[in-house]
Amino acid sequence: MSTTKRKNQEFRNFTSGIVYSLCIAFVLFLVTLLTLKMAPEMPDLLTFTRWSGISDAINLVIGLPIAFAGAYVAISIASRTQDLSEKQQSQQDHQYYEQLHEQLIDNYFEVSRAADRLVSAANRFEEAFQGRLRHETSSRFAVINFVDEDHRRRYIQDMLEQNRDGISDKLGVLHQEVRGSIHQLLETIDLAFKHASVNETWELASSDPSYSSLLTEACQMQLCSGAFSEAANGRDWLLEAKNEILERLDLHQIQDAIATEHDSVHPLLPYCLYVSELQDYKRRNAGEDWYIEVLLAGYFLMTHASPEVRDGRSFFNSGALFLMDLIHTLPSSEHVRLAFSRRYADTEAVFSGAAPLPEGLGSYVAAVTAFKRLSANSQHLFLMLSRNIQFGHYSPRIRKTRRVLEKLLAQSGEEGTAGLSLLQIRYERLQQSDTEKFD
Repeated sequence: MSTTKRKNQEFRNFTSGIVYSLCIAFVLFLVTLLTLKMAPEMPDLLTFTRWSGISDAINLVIGLPIAFAGAYVAISIASRTQDLSEKQQSQQDHQYYEQLHEQLIDNYFEVSRAADRLVSAANRFEEAFQGRLRHETSSRFAVINFVDEDHRRRYIQDMLEQNRDGISDKLGVLHQEVRGSIHQLLETIDLAFKHASVNETWELASSDPSYSSLLTEACQMQLCSGAFSEAANGRDWLLEAKNEILERLDLHQIQDAIATEHDSVHPLLPYCLYVSELQDYKRRNAGEDWYIEVLLAGYFLMTHASPEVRDGRSFFNSGALFLMDLIHTLPSSEHVRLAFSRRYADTEAVFSGAAPLPEGLGSYVAAVTAFKRLSANSQHLFLMLSRNIQFGHYSPRIRKTRRVLEKLLAQSGEEGTAGLSLLQIRYERLQQSDTEKFD
């Protein structure tokens, strides 16, 4: 509204100036004519040369405002054209980065939702098994209690082999749902990372000095073996984990294909044992705010051998840490703002001849430098768009469980692995040496 008023006022001033100039010229012309008419001897004094001078003077008086008006119109048109061009460019920039903004929201939302689906599928598996186990023991015990680990394994193995109340069939169907959720998660990650904006924001989030990866930290503490500790950035450990998860799924499918009803160990026994152990752990530590289904989903995803066998436990739930790191690396509004700034700086350096960012800067430092170079309008645009990026409330179960594991990993650095029993896997079905114990 204010811009329209300003343009109307300028037009009125311009037309008023033209009218005033023409009025002055008309008055001067009338004065000249009256002077000639009132002086009879004037025609004799005005020779051809003098008439030419008077004519030139009149033309100058009349022509100056007209020439000024033409120049003003040309300048005004050029100024308006430049203003329209800048406004159009600003609108195009806004639309372009707004599309990137929507692209980020859609893709990261799908990644988070796929992770939540996996956790929910693991929760259904845990509820089905634990509900049946609770039903069998509720008439004899106040809580589910086993004499020792061998008693736990034999009891659960018999329950699965006998398919009591159809529990094995139900768990088999739920296990297929879990596998389907894992495939959907990996597919969603692949679809998300085909967009350059996702890669850029992910790189910014993982290169943030305040960022920490539980998976790489566990490998560096030698709690599990893996190549994650050697990863240069978050993208590298993500690719490494995806390969490990796919390999695990393939091996499980092969084992299921060759398994027979005469096998002494039920294929679902490892997961059921883990659920039972997690229930005991949660009962002993009732004050901790974490979710069994998150750790179970991680077990379905991926496990790694521990460098050393401690207390009969040789496998580590690295999949749970991967799942938590995946959600933890979702970019904040600051990361989105910096990623947009970095892209804008690179684009200006290519198409507008602006000075490129200095070589040798890390991703995060380069993005911060790019943001400082922006004009006030561009900074405001990126701040406005990034304010709408709020992934911190996504996947609350995974985030709450991560906070518990962060404390446990910090304690394990000082006290050993005693506080990480909920991440240790007592039995991994892909190991023949463990299977032989039940023959």
